[in-house]
Order: sequence, then structure tokens, then C-alpha cells
Amino acid sequence: MSGGWNTIESDAGVFTFLIESLGVQNVQFEELISLDPESLQELNPIGVIFLFKYPTGEKAAKDKPLDGEFDYAALEGAEEEDGEPVWFAAQTIQNACGTQALLSVLLNKDGEAEEESGKITIGPNLKEFKDFTSAFPADLRGEALSNSDLIRDVHNSFARSSPFVSDETRLATEEDDVYHFIAYTSINDTLYELDGLQPAPIRHGDPGACPSEIFADAVVPVLKRRIQRYPQTEIRFNLLAMCEDLRIKAREIGDTALLAREEEKRRGWRWENALRRHNFVGFVGEVMKGVTGLKVREGTHEVWIEEAKAATRKRVDERRAKGGGGGGGGDEMDVS
Repeated sequence: MSGGWNTIESDAGVFTFLIESLGVQNVQFEELISLDPESLQELNPIGVIFLFKYPTGEKAAKDKPLDGEFDYAALEGAEEEDGEPVWFAAQTIQNACGTQALLSVLLNKDGEAEEESGKITIGPNLKEFKDFTSAFPADLRGEALSNSDLIRDVHNSFARSSPFVSDETRLATEEDDVYHFIAYTSINDTLYELDGLQPAPIRHGDPGACPSEIFADAVVPVLKRRIQRYPQTEIRFNLLAMCEDLRIKAREIGDTALLAREEEKRRGWRWENALRRHNFVGFVGEVMKGVTGLKVREGTHEVWIEEAKAATRKRVDERRAKGGGGGGGGDEMDVS
């Protein structure tokens, strides 16, 4: 039996190279640090992936979500002649929600970008998966996703290497903070929230009221309402916009500075992703043994230890003075 699904980070470089590894063409992710329509619209987004701390005590009625409306009819197809059913899968396994969220956007945007506005080329692997699961109900789609060796192997290739925890047992416990990914996108000119833990796609606004051109204006208020359900002290949110590869626009308009920045960003992403795959514990151990041996030979070992303790105490005191905190699954976001 194959291994399980490992945790991956909410990171633009991780998600960009993950979908490229699956065969998606000319699409990337950008992290947003300000939740305003103007910043999002500049990217002409295909959709957004939102990471938040999962409110385990929050219970929604089965017949109505806390915001929006369940749209069971969307699973069968839109009323418009050119409308297609929403591809939606139930989440059936832990740690897969990040990849499931981005696939929820991609598989609903399948098409040749040159011929259909707002469509993208998802590649033969995801196209085959979509065709295979098109007639399945949401729960079987979730099972098919969970059991896809190709998608799981690509997903796991972007997980951080851990020498202390087995890949097959790296699961959240009750003591852990639990974070969850969901997706928002415009499908059949309607704003949908795609959350595998819900029974159906959630429609925000009237059907047909959200063409892709106004997606940013429509989704930001929805995101703000969700964030407002948390205490004001909760800042651990992360928002990634899925958009066209920014190098394409740079080449089209002849912006060499933008192109250079994007190429440099890609090189940084490749380096970071390569580091994630490697276990440096052995290397660090050998370095520490070498440094310690040198300090012992020089007779400065005890002084070195005391200086390190003092530096650690100073950092702890400074952190406490600033209010401490931090950590978790997301970064601070300006939501004003």
C-alpha cells in the first residue's frame, strides 16, 4: 500500500511548481499581504486559495452554511446552455486539503486559454483525472483524489523532509492547531466557495452575478466576513492568488525589469523547494561536532556555552517584551 499524504506549506513557490509538475501550463501563485480588491485585481486572478485556522468548535447547520448558500444544483450543471457542472470533491483524507483546493479551481477552469476566456491548460494528467471522475458523486471524487498515486507523489515531493517522523504517520493530533485550505473562484459567472469539508459548493451572491472580470471585487467582502468571525487577535491567515504566469505579461509588454524580477523569483523558489527535500540533520551534526572540537582544543568551550546561553535568554526576553506569539499555519495579513 502506498504512503499517506504529508503536510505542505501555504507557499506561492510550492504551489506554483506543484501544479507545473502535474502538467498545468502558464499558471503561478502570488501571495497577498493586503486584502483589498485593487491588489488582487492587478493579478487578474483565476481564483484564490485561502488558509485559516480551522474552528473546530464552529458548527454550521447542515442545510445552510454560515455564509452563502449550498448549491447542490451546480453539481448537475448550470441552467445556462453553456454552463458546465461544478467539479467538486469531498475531502476524505487528512493533509490533502491544500492540493485539493487548488485542483478545485484548476479542474473547473479546464480549457485552452487561447480559445476560451478565463480557461487554462491543465495538461493530460489532470485532464484524464477529471474525465475519469466526471460522473462520480463528490464522495467518490474525494476517494479517487486520495488514491491517485500521481497526485499524491507530486504533493508529497513538496513536503518538508523530517528525519524524526515517518511520512506515513505525519498526522495532526488533537493538541495541534489545525489549518485548512479552501478555494474561491468564478464558475459559470457565479462566485463559488469550494471546501471539501462541506456537502456542496457554496454560492455567494446571485447566479451569474460574478463574471471573472469582477471576481476580485466580489470575493474580498466574502473573505473579510469569514475573517471577522475570528477574534481580533487571530492573524494567522494566508491568501494565495492563482493567476497567469507573470512572465508572459512581462514579455508581451516588453517590461524587462519585471521579467528579470520574475525570473529571479523563480530561481529563489527552485532553491527553496530543493532545500525542502533534503534532511540536513546529519550535516548540522557534523558541523557542530567540528566546531565543538575546535572550541575544546582552544580552551574556549565553557565561555562559548555561556555566551550562547546569554544570547538565547536575550532573544526570549525581547520576544516576551514584544508580546510573544506567532507561529502556526499562516502569516499576518492586513485585512483593513
